[in-house]
Amino acid sequence: MKVAIVTAGTLPVPAVRGGAVETLVENLAKENEKYRRLELVIISVFDHEAEKQAHNYPHTRFIFLRPGLFLEALDKGAYFIANKLLKKSRAASYRNIFRRFYMLHRTARILARGTFDRVVLENSATLFQTLKKGKNDKKYEGNYYYHIHNVVTGSYGCAHIISGCKTLAVSNYINHTLPDFMQTIPKQNRRVVYNGIDTERFNRAISKKDREQRRHKFGLEATDIVLIFVGRLTPEKGIKELLQAYRKIDAPNVKLLIVGSHFFDSDLWSPFEEEIRQMCENMKNRVIVTGFIPYKEMPFIYSIADIAVLPSIWEEPAGLTMIEAMASGLPLITTLSGGIPEYVQGDGAVLLPRDEHIINNIAGALRELVMNHDLRLMMAKNSPLISQRMDLDRYYLNFINAISD
Repeated sequence: MKVAIVTAGTLPVPAVRGGAVETLVENLAKENEKYRRLELVIISVFDHEAEKQAHNYPHTRFIFLRPGLFLEALDKGAYFIANKLLKKSRAASYRNIFRRFYMLHRTARILARGTFDRVVLENSATLFQTLKKGKNDKKYEGNYYYHIHNVVTGSYGCAHIISGCKTLAVSNYINHTLPDFMQTIPKQNRRVVYNGIDTERFNRAISKKDREQRRHKFGLEATDIVLIFVGRLTPEKGIKELLQAYRKIDAPNVKLLIVGSHFFDSDLWSPFEEEIRQMCENMKNRVIVTGFIPYKEMPFIYSIADIAVLPSIWEEPAGLTMIEAMASGLPLITTLSGGIPEYVQGDGAVLLPRDEHIINNIAGALRELVMNHDLRLMMAKNSPLISQRMDLDRYYLNFINAISD
């Protein structure tokens, strides 16, 4: 079965610049090297390092599209105006406008000229424009899929085409939030494909010596109790609430490691990220901010921590970091948000209500885990059990089943 996976063009695949969606697409290519059930074609924005990494997947054809320096300059100008002059709250959405138009145009031509058994559009509803052009929707009627990773907010003039798709949602929660223009999709065409990770990489035991050496790189002592937050430094991820809760913990040997940036490995910046960095500066002896760290290094980062704190304060569609933390054997503190309860189950996690008491609730959960060593050990033992449900084998095979009809 020849399958074209169309990415949004914001970040490249392989996911050398980060991105949860891009990582999931790369994981499909990784599993396909083992099973070879698909003739896989991935359409991605060009990136030098991604092009090099693509050679690791000889059974996947990568089509890299190069917007060029002129369009890059236009996008930088649009972002500067939106961010610095107009002070737009969602300035990041202006960063790749011209690149996205270019990607849509080129991808539409690829779909028109090629022949694919299935077409999978990754996350962005703007990608339906590639089917609108050249009557690609008629060409691939009954064989195009929308892989939904976030709540859908607009049809971009493609409501009729969207009604003819089959959806692959990352959680039942996402399927329950489909807007009115998607309610015409028959229920049997609304599938759920739960995310998966390389659980073997995240669930590897390391020696005490290696752990201490890795901690030393970040100025952490062997006796420290290390909390870890992983994610974009944006309001919805709960990093501000975590810092406010952490201030209430009066224990000098409890350190907080913050891993992430505003938007992965990019030049995007936000006033909120600056606010977070200022808050951290006031606790600089207790808080370490690493910035963006490549995904391939994340198993090593999780391995130096004792507790993962990922208090999402929006309706999180799924949350890869929650799975990664638990697969790494960490007790997890998170929230009852969106699709998180569909992923995070068992005695390895504390799920807090997302209400006006969230800061005090985070602080209370932290105190209990910090002070109760036996509880931490028990939760750490139970956390990796999530690996039995969220590995890449299952993700790949479920994906194939969902598009095989």
